[in-house]
Amino acid sequence: MMIFPKTIQDGQAVIRWNNNGTRDIITGPTTIYAPFANITPLRRVSAAEEQFLNVAFLDGHTENIPGPCAVWFDPLLHQNITTKPVIHLDAHEAIVIYNEKDNTVTHRILKGPAIHIPSPTETLHQFSWHGDNGKGKKIPRTLKFEKLRIIPDQMYFDVADVRTADEALITAKLMVFFELVNIEKMLQETHDPIADFINALTADVISFAGECNFEAFKTRAHELNKTETYHALLEGAARIGYRINKVVYRGYTASSQLQAMHDHAIETRTKLVLETEIEHQQQTLTDLKQTKEHQRATEHRNEEIRAQQHILNQNQKKHDQDLAIKKEIQTMDKIHQQEILKLKQQEWEHLKQLDTDLTAVLVAKEHNPDKTIRLDTTKNTPIHLHEAI
Repeated sequence: MMIFPKTIQDGQAVIRWNNNGTRDIITGPTTIYAPFANITPLRRVSAAEEQFLNVAFLDGHTENIPGPCAVWFDPLLHQNITTKPVIHLDAHEAIVIYNEKDNTVTHRILKGPAIHIPSPTETLHQFSWHGDNGKGKKIPRTLKFEKLRIIPDQMYFDVADVRTADEALITAKLMVFFELVNIEKMLQETHDPIADFINALTADVISFAGECNFEAFKTRAHELNKTETYHALLEGAARIGYRINKVVYRGYTASSQLQAMHDHAIETRTKLVLETEIEHQQQTLTDLKQTKEHQRATEHRNEEIRAQQHILNQNQKKHDQDLAIKKEIQTMDKIHQQEILKLKQQEWEHLKQLDTDLTAVLVAKEHNPDKTIRLDTTKNTPIHLHEAI
């Protein structure tokens, strides 16, 4: 009978059970000769750099071995070996660690950035809060996690079945921005901060809506964007270690019947507004046409008045020129007559000095005189004759 050796490859290990009841753990690479021994292969459990091994022993104790590492599972020593990831904490995350020692449980808070490998006596706090069910409803124990977010966060919430003073039933849609500022106070005062926010928001919105009717609610709805409107929310958040940064009102919905009435009212108001705007535009256009026509008529009348005034001014100038010419002609005629009369007087004086019979001279000049003037004078009497023209 030939006995063949058994080869243990690199990265393998076996248990060789000896006939005397002892055992040996043999790791490769090697070759063994065990014709009558029972050989059991071992399972190798390893952990990478960002992992650790949780080793549960048969005697009841547990060890956590940080990676990179590897352990051969020994059925006589180990109950179970599992590979688990280390806990990474970013700068905005924190965990609550409980440690049980000497029948006393203590806790500590670890904030990131950090990497945590729990010891066998440590456990992490499991948070179970209200969460969204995917249909806009907040359901208890839906949100389960171990890492707390310690940066500003937000949540959507609809306060349903809110009655106004005139019994209108509406749903107010809100968005709350909050921030965890005191983890110890949160752990001591609440097991579900989201539930506390929901209750406080509901109380504040019901109180606000109950003070006004439906029309007043729509008019005052902008006040739901002010954080001071939410007294219960602000006080409750401060009590459990949170700070409310802002609340945003996202509108409301009403029952189908009320919404239909409201939509009809909006449609009617919009139609009236459009008709009013159209009528206003038509009236404005009519007024503009009348104004422009009046301006054109006024400009036309002013132009006619300016033309008439120009004609009058031209006629007045012509009349003044004619009067000036006539007056100048009369003046020249008068001067001419005066010169003629003066010449005649000089002629008469000359004739008188010559002892000439003036009557005979005048009669000789005028064969058919209109009138006859006879002068009887003495030698030394002066003669002045004025004849009407």
